[in-house]
Amino acid sequence: MAEITDPAELEVFIPGPGENPDDPNDADRTEFLETAQELLDSGLDIAVYSTDSYPSAFEQCVPVAEQIEVSGHEVLPILLVDGAVKVSFNYPDREQLERFSKARSVKPKKLPAAATACGTGGADVTTAPAMEPAGFAATLAGVTERPAGGPDIGNRRNLMGGDFGQGLPSGSESALRAGEG
Repeated sequence: MAEITDPAELEVFIPGPGENPDDPNDADRTEFLETAQELLDSGLDIAVYSTDSYPSAFEQCVPVAEQIEVSGHEVLPILLVDGAVKVSFNYPDREQLERFSKARSVKPKKLPAAATACGTGGADVTTAPAMEPAGFAATLAGVTERPAGGPDIGNRRNLMGGDFGQGLPSGSESALRAGEG
């Protein structure tokens, strides 16, 4: 199996300049924007939305709108990976952005050399039981159907049906006769 290297879509929703009370000088915001630009230039699929430059994105993106409704604008910044919230309340760092961009990558499973020599990796090969025809298909195929719900009892009498040694009850009699029981 070949490695799939389709990068995940990263979207980061950040507060506008001066809107984060924990970062009054916007030092964290500036550092994040520089890192995001470097990663974008290197080919990473990343989109950054700021409340001052694209405010409608914060309402149109359902996961972000829900987070803001629950926690207020203090939840910003928010990182979405393929539409799912992965980081909130702080700016993702370079390592997180690079790691999340590889979220879709699938690497082949490594097998030991002995397992590859065996073909199936040493695992027991299971096969599905052979299906027998039933109902009208069984009649057409000439297969005698086995009754469902228990083993074939041959010519023996079914004591569960009311045979107590005096013969089988007729259609008008019950298994318990009057006066018994």
